[in-house]
Amino acid sequence: MSVLPSDIVVYGSANMPETDGATIGGAVDLTRRVAFYDVTPAGSVDVISSSSGDTATKIVYSGRDATGALQSQTLTLNGQSWVTGSLSLERLLYAALSGASANGPLANPAGTPAVGDVALAAHSCVLPSGALTTDATVRTAQAGSANHSGTTPALFKLQSGDGATVVAGQIIWTKSGTGANQLRQIIATAGYGSDVVAVSRDWGTVPDSTTTYKILQGMLFEILPNPVTAVIRMFSTSAADMPAGAQRTYYEKVFVVNNNTATALTGAQIEVANETPALPSGALVDLALTTGLNDTGTVANRQTVPASGVGGFITQPAFVSVPAPGNLPSGAAPNAAGAQGVWLRLTLPAGTAAYKGSADLRTQGMTT
Repeated sequence: MSVLPSDIVVYGSANMPETDGATIGGAVDLTRRVAFYDVTPAGSVDVISSSSGDTATKIVYSGRDATGALQSQTLTLNGQSWVTGSLSLERLLYAALSGASANGPLANPAGTPAVGDVALAAHSCVLPSGALTTDATVRTAQAGSANHSGTTPALFKLQSGDGATVVAGQIIWTKSGTGANQLRQIIATAGYGSDVVAVSRDWGTVPDSTTTYKILQGMLFEILPNPVTAVIRMFSTSAADMPAGAQRTYYEKVFVVNNNTATALTGAQIEVANETPALPSGALVDLALTTGLNDTGTVANRQTVPASGVGGFITQPAFVSVPAPGNLPSGAAPNAAGAQGVWLRLTLPAGTAAYKGSADLRTQGMTT
């Protein structure tokens, strides 16, 4: 069975506090995902579960308001009904659910761990335009949505014309009809036919032409293959020194994992690509790969360069080969035994302007 785009997942590391003066890196944390897409709600955010039983689950989230100040709020879920936050955010930075692991930017908010998928999404929908909880307008899927077949990821056929609007990282919420109350993240928007997108995992119930949906911008906490309880945007609190000051360099660690249970990705390579918009003049994002799988190396703080167990940093974009034997091995999902560590380095010259954008961490290789 071929390795599919949905099999390649980027997880966080055990220490991602998003602050200075604390340990960074460590082993892979399979409950922590990394958001490389931008999340700009320009207003409030809402939260929902795919399970009606999630009424005692809590979520804490943080973002920047229109002035650039960090704001945080904790909400309690109400099952399959949307709960609206009271903060007005310019961008969403990170969030944690009940049961979240330690050493992230946000502490476990208490409450009962979720049993369903959870979405934290901007109150204003991507499609159709309008308020998530008060506008009854929806889109309707076309016939031809598909489950996981072994040759493609799970697919979803959007309403005619919607494929030109959506982008990877956005969330599909099925509101009614066949397969209602499911949450999936879009992972690819091309290569599977007109208006057909690939999603993050199999549908519990395959949608059809009776399925209505909305497209959301936000963060998805999936329950499978294991519960994700934290989502983080990397370098979200990093800052340049004043114009007359010194250059600053920041380091963060993530892991690329192949969750295909039977097939390795051979000749694997990893790169950072498509900063959108382009980084400010002088700013750089580079990467280096750990020299062995399942690396547990740390640094004393996020401004300390990793000194051992890691290759040289390569200016991006440029594919960097996974060290010999060069494979992302298969394994039972989530595949902790095949986690390739990736150190990312952000260089900010003094006086670098504030950046509001995103990038892709891409993986390629050979499969059968």
